Amino acid sequence: MALNWEGGTMITYEDELKQEARKEERIKITRNLIKLGVPLVFIKKATGLSEKKILEIKEKQEKE
Repeated sequence: MALNWEGGTMITYEDELKQEARKEERIKITRNLIKLGVPLVFIKKATGLSEKKILEIKEKQEKE
């Protein structure tokens, strides 16, 4: 079991992978909500992502 320090807290590699998976899931949900035309304020509340991050995802999605 590998250990890493994050913000002064020791976390396992498995926990780190779970955190990354949750982050990726929130991004996927954000992309779907953007496609549905859901207003930014609702996406922010539903995903917990910052407005800046949501706008970055939206901008990247529009370029694809």
